[in-house]
Amino acid sequence: MLTREELTARIDAFPRVDIAHTPTPLEEMTGLRERLSEECDTEIPRIFVKREDMTGLAFGGNKARHYEFEMPHVVNEGYDTLINIMDYHSNNARMTAAAANKAGLRYVLILKNAAHRKVQGNLLVDKLLGAELHLLDQFQSEKADQYAADLKTELEAEGASVYLLQDHLFPRVVGMVGFVRCGLEMLDQIEELGLTNVRIYGVAGRSLCGLILAAKNLGLDWRFTGVEVNYDMPLGDYIFQHSQDIRDLLDLPITFEESDMRVLNQFIGEGYGIMTQEVADAIRISAQTDAIMLDPNYTGTVMAAMLDDIREGNTSPDETLIFLHTGGLPALFAFAHELAN
Repeated sequence: MLTREELTARIDAFPRVDIAHTPTPLEEMTGLRERLSEECDTEIPRIFVKREDMTGLAFGGNKARHYEFEMPHVVNEGYDTLINIMDYHSNNARMTAAAANKAGLRYVLILKNAAHRKVQGNLLVDKLLGAELHLLDQFQSEKADQYAADLKTELEAEGASVYLLQDHLFPRVVGMVGFVRCGLEMLDQIEELGLTNVRIYGVAGRSLCGLILAAKNLGLDWRFTGVEVNYDMPLGDYIFQHSQDIRDLLDLPITFEESDMRVLNQFIGEGYGIMTQEVADAIRISAQTDAIMLDPNYTGTVMAAMLDDIREGNTSPDETLIFLHTGGLPALFAFAHELAN
């Protein structure tokens, strides 16, 4: 185990730029608890939300903590141009654009399945931030990696020093570094509020792994439920294969394992970017009870899973549930027609 000071020192050893508004609030969702108490026969646990949607970088989100560490790494390695490959409604794409602007980097964004899309939501923000957009159609998207490699070669021939995000290990683990730091922040807030028996719900991804790392290395008894949002991104490849990489990077005595995270995958529906009725209902109930706005791809899916757990009796009244709100709000407007109806 590590002390808080020892874990903090490991994080502070990395170059970091202050671009996220932190600490973010840990806010109780009293309205949601009251609504669920009216629905259910059993006592409802207290519910809190960690407001990572309030990090302030181009509409906020969890990636702001990631890029506090990633941008100095890219700059210090001598690169002047970033290439990123994402889906057309990606939150990652939008926040990378904002962070690149802060770091003074040229940002080239390859968006899959983006040709002929209406310019709204994250795509609109990408454009406003000045990203150099390459909008691929469905056929081109199948060869997006090769498209990016060819573009990288072309830009390097013009004299650019190009960092293609998908080619490097650091972007795959840096989000965990940012959320180990977030875990230290949350511990202070949890202690200040006197909360016990903590269970955290979030997207099954790097941010949640960072919180797991903080909890395990500090000897905390927090429990974690990760919610999958995409059939096309197996967790083994996305996070679990990097458990030793992050342990080595931070020189940690303990890393995360698959058994540290209870994983739910039954709320994806037809696939990423296709909103289910359960997610739409979760978005509405959060907005109408506590004025917490969620997105249809990530946080709405996590909330749908947490609500199902509560309604099905899979939580205990003596637990404290913490919903990790990772942002994604511009995506809400890309689903205006479905949500309005």
